[in-house]
Amino acid sequence: MLTIVSDTNSVKRAFDTWRSALLEEGIRDGGLWRLPEQRIVFRNQPNAQSHTLGARTALGTDPTGAYWDVQINEAEKPGDPNVLSAIAHDEKGRSFLLRQGRLTSPVAGSKPILEDEFRARTGLAPETVENGDTPGKRREWYVVTPLDVSADEIRFATGRFVDICAKARERETAGNGMLPDTTPIFGFGNDETGGTYTVGAQKAQDAKKIRKQQGEVWQRLAIILREAGIAIDKPKHASGYEVDAVIAGPGDPILLEIKSGATAADVYTGMGQLQLYPKLLPQLGRHQLILLLPSLPTQALVKAVQRCGVRICTYEFFDASGNPTVTFGDPFKEICGL
Repeated sequence: MLTIVSDTNSVKRAFDTWRSALLEEGIRDGGLWRLPEQRIVFRNQPNAQSHTLGARTALGTDPTGAYWDVQINEAEKPGDPNVLSAIAHDEKGRSFLLRQGRLTSPVAGSKPILEDEFRARTGLAPETVENGDTPGKRREWYVVTPLDVSADEIRFATGRFVDICAKARERETAGNGMLPDTTPIFGFGNDETGGTYTVGAQKAQDAKKIRKQQGEVWQRLAIILREAGIAIDKPKHASGYEVDAVIAGPGDPILLEIKSGATAADVYTGMGQLQLYPKLLPQLGRHQLILLLPSLPTQALVKAVQRCGVRICTYEFFDASGNPTVTFGDPFKEICGL
């Protein structure tokens, strides 16, 4: 049993805890922040130029921030169940951030996703909230995240909830023509993640963080393509095989494989994937095949790859003081229609 909190100071502290957890690892990128590990972006909704988060926060899985999946808004009057977000306590006094199961449509003029549909699309069951209803209206509340946990756990739970809201919107999005005609019947994988991962300590070697170069390249590419109105997605086979990217280029669509190195092993692996994926996903059979590397391999490999009908393109990756920068070669950008 949860009870929505109406004490102003308690609610403010709880929302501040949540916002601080997001900002702690948020990477500032223009008018938004990215959380690569959780595959989400967020911003101060009234003022995208603000370097702090206020009472209204928009969150989504589109790395450009063009489409937001859900807003978490702090009510002017704490405890007001007419506002879609709230802070609640359980019987032991633990704090939770709640959100109602209804979403406005990202497409102007389309109907919102209301409680019954949200429940059906997500498969979630709403929480029991003692004072969560208004006269004549039953409200359905879902936990976004517990707040009496670590900042890492708050970010993880928030990312999961945003992803659930994004999945709830998928059918509506597809029905409004917002996905490319390369959509496979087997579904999509998640956007690639950037950020870092930790290699555990070994004998005479301390633990260290490793930059997820391939994920950072994917996210930067997704941003510049989607800002230009060019679709990029990750088709996925029912057995779990997942391509790096399909891009709706100006000519034939592009099947892209990204590697973080340009060694012979990187080329062999990428070539194998590019040759196999069209057989696993027949919809990819007419696509241009591109292998995207941080530099060109040996000339012998370049010529061999070309004879197989695959084109090698390049990108540059810099990681200065934890702020990765990715740029793409002009030939690759031209193929994509940039």
